[in-house]
Amino acid sequence: MSCFEIRFSELWTYECSNSSERLPIARLSDRGGHVHGRLEIEVNRVLLPYLGYFGPDDVCFNEWVFQLHSALNTLRSALRISHTYDEGEQGQPAFLFERESDALFVSIVASELSDGAADPDWQRVACSFTDFDRSVAQFLTDFRQHLCSAAPQFAAEWWSRIAQ
Repeated sequence: MSCFEIRFSELWTYECSNSSERLPIARLSDRGGHVHGRLEIEVNRVLLPYLGYFGPDDVCFNEWVFQLHSALNTLRSALRISHTYDEGEQGQPAFLFERESDALFVSIVASELSDGAADPDWQRVACSFTDFDRSVAQFLTDFRQHLCSAAPQFAAEWWSRIAQ
């Protein structure tokens, strides 16, 4: 079993004029272009908290797909490097991914953009970089395929805007 796993489910979208109404993902359009749903990132069989401000089924995939794509590219570029995702919104903490050779350390640190606090239980939680690399790459492939199947009219445009 991998020490780093990613799962998604319950995808939905909304129109910019009414972000409180959850629409089926098939209604993804160029008028809103936001994908939300459940995202679970598991490190050593423990779920990473704070992914969605309004709960685990309201994670913004526009942000997390972009950040996981960026983290993967950054962390592949050197044996000793880090990537921080600091949303800076609504008191959310920042997420720090540090690569040291084939080790990956995941931390929840204080945001530099908001009042989001560090989580003392999530400091340098270790796992394999190889597992991270494989899991993120597979997540990106699976998510793109699912989106293209569920919302074929706008999925390609969404993907090119978010993950390129």
